[in-house]
Amino acid sequence: KLFTHNGKKKTGMDPVQFAKQAEDLGAGEIVVNNIDRDGMMNGYDFELIDRIRNATSIPMTVLGGAGSLTDVGELIRRHSIIGAAAGSLFVFKGVHKAVLINYPNPSEKQALIDTYFKSNSL
Repeated sequence: KLFTHNGKKKTGMDPVQFAKQAEDLGAGEIVVNNIDRDGMMNGYDFELIDRIRNATSIPMTVLGGAGSLTDVGELIRRHSIIGAAAGSLFVFKGVHKAVLINYPNPSEKQALIDTYFKSNSL
């Protein structure tokens, strides 16, 4: 379901239908955040992302659930280069979820992109 007001108000709308309607009305980009997964670090909601991507063609940024660079890489592999946002992945580390801001270095970011292009070069 689709929520507004930081997840406090239910709309009763289907997120895929809403995304299609937003595109039809001229939206230039869609931001998809599965609030049930946000901060959980258990992976993006690929089922929802796939459904929205298949129904729309405008740029899309995804957040909510990234727990590893593998999750980000899978998002790129499935849908080419789209916006991949992650918060907890870069802030909380280790079994105790200690705060340690840790971004991928330039070669790690490039490897994600290179992996996508190599797997889609055929």
